[in-house]
Amino acid sequence: MTDERVKQAMLTAIADAKSIATSLEHAMAAARSESALPPPPASLPPAAPPTKGTQRLLTRIVLVDILDDGILGARPSDRAFPLRLFFSELGTLLASDSEEGPIAQAADLAFTLASGLNFFLRATMDGEAKVRVGLEVSRHLYALAALPAAKLDPEMIAKAAPLLASIMSADLERVRFESVDHAKVFDSQVHERAEGSDASASRITRPASFLARVTTNNAVKAKAQVVT
Repeated sequence: MTDERVKQAMLTAIADAKSIATSLEHAMAAARSESALPPPPASLPPAAPPTKGTQRLLTRIVLVDILDDGILGARPSDRAFPLRLFFSELGTLLASDSEEGPIAQAADLAFTLASGLNFFLRATMDGEAKVRVGLEVSRHLYALAALPAAKLDPEMIAKAAPLLASIMSADLERVRFESVDHAKVFDSQVHERAEGSDASASRITRPASFLARVTTNNAVKAKAQVVT
């Protein structure tokens, strides 16, 4: 073999060795990269059924353990039926899985209302504080009813509100709540205009809170907020 051919063979061998080394380096790098990745996720187990604690929480948040059978089992011909419908609609809103948008906003307000009702009916507090909490609960009731996304029937709310006011009044000693859903004309003796009202208008478009009266003399303790 001539010197030129020997030189050419050596250069070819060196080039092949470099190519093999480069390929090995790339392969090793790929192997290291794959080993750093998390293992492929295993198939998720089926969702576990709600625990007794979860079921109890859901039952309590919609007041099933407080409301009597006359409400929970009310039929369309029963006086308490609108209240049963209301709590059913409230439960539907609470179960919404929307995370944003109008429906999520309605679900959040429904949760606040349900939480307020639970606090009012379950917590022990001073009578004056209880009245203030109750009035806030009633404001949230009407705020939820005013949201289009909540899709609460105005007629149902008008029939359920007096029943809810009666239930809440049973937890008060010297004060009772009244709904003013029946009122059509503003009366400064028992009403005050809510934010967003037309100060020159006398026609009530919707109520915004309960009226609170002293039980002994029927005096107005807190005027009902209304939108005119």
